[in-house]
Amino acid sequence: MVIPFRRPFQLRLRLIKSISIMIKKYFILASLLGIISVTWAQENSSLYLTGNPAVDFFGSPHSSTTLTAVVNQQLEVSQISTSGEKKSPWLAGLFSLLVPGAGEVYTENYTKGAVFFGVEVTSWVIAAIYNNKGNKQTEWFEDYANKYYSPVKYAQWVWRYVGVLAPELDTSGYHLFYRDPGSDCGPPFDCLRWSELNRLEGEVDVFTHRLPSYGEQQYFELIGKYKQFSKGWESEDPFEQDHLTPEEQFYFYGREFNKADKYYKVADMFISVIVANHIISAVDAFLSASRYNENLNAEVRMKMHSTPYGYLPTAEASLKYTF
Repeated sequence: MVIPFRRPFQLRLRLIKSISIMIKKYFILASLLGIISVTWAQENSSLYLTGNPAVDFFGSPHSSTTLTAVVNQQLEVSQISTSGEKKSPWLAGLFSLLVPGAGEVYTENYTKGAVFFGVEVTSWVIAAIYNNKGNKQTEWFEDYANKYYSPVKYAQWVWRYVGVLAPELDTSGYHLFYRDPGSDCGPPFDCLRWSELNRLEGEVDVFTHRLPSYGEQQYFELIGKYKQFSKGWESEDPFEQDHLTPEEQFYFYGREFNKADKYYKVADMFISVIVANHIISAVDAFLSASRYNENLNAEVRMKMHSTPYGYLPTAEASLKYTF
């Protein structure tokens, strides 16, 4: 069983991995630059930068007024939050819409991603199994009908008892057969005039349906569903006028037909689960990306450090990032 979307999912993971590697290299480079800068600053103790332009460029050890203003200005900010590597909610939703769970993996919710992807794979497998069972059952009951049901026999019964079924009907203008059916008129029953049979059925008040053409899905369904057509089965007495009490063969075939219908309904149900799983996963991935962006931030705290100018506030930043 080939699961759809598997190859696109691998390609997206490869893309995400490449982006992640690129981002890691960027942070490694930034860290190295930061270490080099700190080392250079420590080795050059004669130059002390506070990070505040007002002090670094215009201040002096004795400019207490300026320092007081700067300190007051810096202390107004107790904490600053900023974003790290944000995740696009729309991109996450698109990933999961195409492959359930992909958006969750993108937002680093691996457990939920596995659950959504597991539901996707399981649903496809079950849908395929029951669709295959339905196909096999359909093949079986069609073969059974071809062997044991004859619309020619049914048409002959209708013609034999049409005077009883529709006493006032003038049947002189009806021609149900192209030729004498004999015993060799099997599928596709080309000796039978289907249009004439259907026209005659329409004139009989006790009939509720017309026999569909051979080979149609409705043909195989109706011959085991409505007693009107029961006289075409091999077990039926062609000279018995009562068609409302068919033999067991009619009911047996109806049950076998319904089995295939049930198999297809189970397959359809899991196809609906697949569609719902795509939508739910896409919405969840969108919300997960939004929550990820809220949780991923840099905290900037203000600390007082002793400098040649006295105690000044300096910024200390911490960034949450998972490799």
